[in-house]
Amino acid sequence: MIQAKLGFIGAGNMNRAIIDGLLSAGVNPQHIAVSNRSEQKLGYFADRGLTTSTSNTEVAALADVLILGVKPAQLLDVAQELKATCSITKPLVISVAAGVLTEQIAEVLGADTPIVRAMPNTPSTIGEGAAGLFANSLVNDAQRELAKTIIQACGIAVWVEQESLIDAVIAVAGSAPAYFFYILETMVDEAEKLGLDPKDAKALAVQTCLGAARLVQSTETDLATLRNNVTSPGGTTQAALASFRASGLDETLRAGMQAAVARAQEMAAEAARGR
Repeated sequence: MIQAKLGFIGAGNMNRAIIDGLLSAGVNPQHIAVSNRSEQKLGYFADRGLTTSTSNTEVAALADVLILGVKPAQLLDVAQELKATCSITKPLVISVAAGVLTEQIAEVLGADTPIVRAMPNTPSTIGEGAAGLFANSLVNDAQRELAKTIIQACGIAVWVEQESLIDAVIAVAGSAPAYFFYILETMVDEAEKLGLDPKDAKALAVQTCLGAARLVQSTETDLATLRNNVTSPGGTTQAALASFRASGLDETLRAGMQAAVARAQEMAAEAARGR
C-alpha cells in the first residue's frame, strides 16, 4: 500500500484517472492532494476526501511525490512556479506531459531532482491504460517501484531505459487509441452503407475489436499466427487482407507512427525554445 504523500498538479482527465485508480486500489484519500485553478473541477476530489487547493505551491509543499499533469506548453512554467518549494521538499517528480524532456524539467527544478517521465493514454480513464516510463539517473529503485505502482493504478506500465523510446511509446500507445477509433469509424460507416442498422454496426465492430484484443491477451500465440488462423485460403478474410496490402495499409500505419514520433520530437524542441 502506498504510504507516500501524493501531490497532483492539475485536475485534468489523466490525473483524475490516476487518482481514481489509486482510490480504487485502497490508497487513503488523505494521502492525496490536488491543485487546479478551477474550484469547480476540484469539487469532484474534495467530495472524495482529498485535500484540494487552487495553489500549486500549497499542494507541492505537502507532497513526497509530485505528479505534473498539466498541458505540455504549460509544464515548464508550472515547474518554475514550484521550483522554490521543491528545493525544500525534494519530491520525486512524475511528469505525464508529452514532448517535455526530463532534462528540460531538471533545468527548471534543479539538477538534483529525481524525475520520472510517464506517457499514459486515454483508456487510463477507465482503468485500461497503457503507459511507458523513463527515469533519470537520480531515481532510485524504491522510487522506480513507487512510480510504477502509481501509474499502474489505471492500467499497465513498462519501463524504457532510453528517454528517446518514450516517443515510440507515444506512437504505439499514447496516440494509438485514436488510430483504433479511426478504424472503427470507417468500419461502422461502411457496415451502415452495406445495410446494417447503425447501432448493430457499432456493436459488432466494437465487440470484434474488444474480442480480438482479449484473444491476443489470452494466448502466447504470435500475432501473425492468430491472423492466419482467421484467414482461410480463397475466403473473405483473405480477400480483405489482400485489398489492404494492395492499398498499402501497413505502410500507411507505419508512416503515421513515424509522424507521431516526429511530432513528439518537435514538441520537445518547442518547449526548449519557449524557455
